[in-house]
Amino acid sequence: MSNASARIDRVMRATLENIRDRFDADQTRYVLFTTFNFASQFFEANVLPLLLGDSVDELNGASETRYAINEDLKQLRCLVVCDRSTGPEPKGDLRYGLLPVGLPAGRFHPKLMLMAGTLKGTGQRGMWLSVGSGNLTLSGWAINREVIGRTIVARQHASALRPLIAWLAVQAQRQVAVSGPDAVEGKEEGEIREILDYLHHALGDAGQFASDTPDMPALHLSLPVEGRASRAMIDDLRGDRRWRMARVVSPYWSGVDRIVARLGVEQCVFTPSVDVEGKYRFPVETLAPPGSFARSFERFATERERYTHAKALMLEDDDARVLCIGSANFTLAAMLADRGQTLINVEAMLRYSLAQHADPWHGAFESLGETDLTSSGERDEEDSAPPLPPFEAIVTCDWRTRQFHAQLTVTSDEPVRDIVLRVDGFTHLFATATRGQTQVASLGPFSGLHPVRSFHVSYVHANEVNATFRGLVTQLRAFDDELGYQARPRLKKVLELLRKLNPALPESRIRERAALGAEGGDGEEESAEPTFDFFGLFQATWKMLEYYGTPDSAGNWRNPFESLAPYGATTLYRAITLQAAETHEEKIGRYIQLVELRDVVERLEAIGRHRLDDDTRLGINTEIDNLTAIMTELLGNSSSFRSMFGDVTAERSQAFLEWFHDEMRSTAELATGTTHE
Repeated sequence: MSNASARIDRVMRATLENIRDRFDADQTRYVLFTTFNFASQFFEANVLPLLLGDSVDELNGASETRYAINEDLKQLRCLVVCDRSTGPEPKGDLRYGLLPVGLPAGRFHPKLMLMAGTLKGTGQRGMWLSVGSGNLTLSGWAINREVIGRTIVARQHASALRPLIAWLAVQAQRQVAVSGPDAVEGKEEGEIREILDYLHHALGDAGQFASDTPDMPALHLSLPVEGRASRAMIDDLRGDRRWRMARVVSPYWSGVDRIVARLGVEQCVFTPSVDVEGKYRFPVETLAPPGSFARSFERFATERERYTHAKALMLEDDDARVLCIGSANFTLAAMLADRGQTLINVEAMLRYSLAQHADPWHGAFESLGETDLTSSGERDEEDSAPPLPPFEAIVTCDWRTRQFHAQLTVTSDEPVRDIVLRVDGFTHLFATATRGQTQVASLGPFSGLHPVRSFHVSYVHANEVNATFRGLVTQLRAFDDELGYQARPRLKKVLELLRKLNPALPESRIRERAALGAEGGDGEEESAEPTFDFFGLFQATWKMLEYYGTPDSAGNWRNPFESLAPYGATTLYRAITLQAAETHEEKIGRYIQLVELRDVVERLEAIGRHRLDDDTRLGINTEIDNLTAIMTELLGNSSSFRSMFGDVTAERSQAFLEWFHDEMRSTAELATGTTHE
């Protein structure tokens, strides 16, 4: 675990913990983070554990494995959305969703956290929101000076958030659709669409809204996407009032005169950020001569050397004052949405109406002379922001078909050539295309030993400069052990656990036994040695039927097809198919195991309470069909079979295989003294 958690800024940490502690951790919670830059290693080592309830003291030197954290993340459904153009770090083997999105002419720049679930105390459903300036990176949470605010979600916040969630859901659906209709019906890593669907529904449910109060901040979102009228963020922040003075904190500046003119203030005080040489960056040379408004400069009175990444705007006159904080820099891309702009961003800001004479910035600043300024030029973009790629590239990995699927759409008016996709050792050359043209490709098969998390697209831009874009691969229809969320099940261990199942034991005790006694591999090794203990197999499936055919102490029926259960049908299927099946004996063994599993699945479904997912059902049936063909061929080559049954036909082979399976089960049932009809 990283020691960086001890350095997480007090304000950032306190905000997260304050919101976290308002929810019942025993109930399912849904959490959405949005960010521009994303550092997965920092997030997974520091923010996720805090979100789950670990204090900073507990994090220092903690020895929790990813399996333990993944167990907790079943109840905390987490999604991170970031800007794809920044080349975000690939996620690790922790259970959460990561959705990179982008705009053809802008950046996805909001920094918010939305949590939904059951509120403590009341037991009612509700939501809390935080909005700030910090990215999900070490700099954003531990080094920079940032700003953040929080509020319980009321009707106004929900109305502002719902279009954003709807747009994100469309982006998630578009990514999954690249793999075709079968994959769309399956699940993507992190169950991104389910999380967004839940949040969209919650934001439309008035029963989950808090009552409006005078001290509640308003949420303002800039969402310049197709189908929505562009509205300037600065107009929303200004409101209908004519203000006398503005005070601005921002690390980046462009179009300052135009934005100040839009505010209509008489006086403006600017607080720029300090650079590594101790100079304050501001494009003073771009300002018009003094006259339209009086200008002055300030700096923070404490920690002068600390880089300020906060974005804030205070508007005031003699009778009122408002404070706006969030993600929007004092730039054209963030604050305006005028026709002909090169960039228009997605941004989020909270606007507080302050009590009369209240000044949260009192004593925070001191005067700064213009001689202390260094020219920065006008910057719509942050220093670390790479150029916008001239295309949208989506790559998915379908674990059931073992195929990568790619889609590339040119979004630039300028020509792009020599476009080459590289993923997991495969390459594909896309044709030169013009704006709006879409091309697709399928590559594979891939080994499936480990998730392939990133891809690269190299290309030559119109200016003849070679460039490379790095993107993230969307994982589709993968089992938990394939993604590294849990150890790969080994059949011998799974059968041992199943034979020890006791319907009278509480669920917690059963899971404890599973954790202690059913360890799998670490995901690094090759296929397990085959298990030919068919007597043990039939004993285990009998215990499975008994366990899931009995309600628990609360009268609830357990789900035998829960993908996370170490003793469920899905885990048994994974354990069977992870064994080697190269020799004739191994293939016969797998056939017996899968036929028994299919029979047990049918019996469990006959209980009428749960059903196996379609992907696993298809996998079982397809493999049995393939093995049946092999069994038929083997029987056809058997002189003993031909001498006893005559000519080999598909019907005779099938009848023999069914008889063989039933005889083996009968032997096991006689030994246990029980039968299942």
